[in-house]
Amino acid sequence: MNSMNNHALPYNPEIAKKVKEQVRAGVPVRTIFASIQQYANAPGSYSTFYKLYGPSMEEARASMITAIGNRVVDQALNGDPKEGSTFKSQELYLRTQASWTPKETVETREVGTDEEESESAINALMKALGKDVDED
Repeated sequence: MNSMNNHALPYNPEIAKKVKEQVRAGVPVRTIFASIQQYANAPGSYSTFYKLYGPSMEEARASMITAIGNRVVDQALNGDPKEGSTFKSQELYLRTQASWTPKETVETREVGTDEEESESAINALMKALGKDVDED
């Protein structure tokens, strides 16, 4: 890039292709920016990079999100109910699209009176310590 030249930096389709490939692969923007510096007309600032190639990055992200989303929905709708991945797809979809939150139900039963439970705990502790316990 010639700093003496005040002309706008041109869009380089080769850089756009590289940006899209790397976004699809999950490469961080900082790394993408560094990797394109070898190309002609590579932007020298993040501001120019986003101005020229921001739409390419968003297009690649949208493409990946669409592909993954389609896969999740297809698995949720058509997957084998015996496979754990089907339930996970259904759960993910419901959590993100239907504001669903799983609820855990805990069943409690009363075993005896507080006195009986305390006595049983004491007896168990005594037995664990090797002491004789008189049981009525």
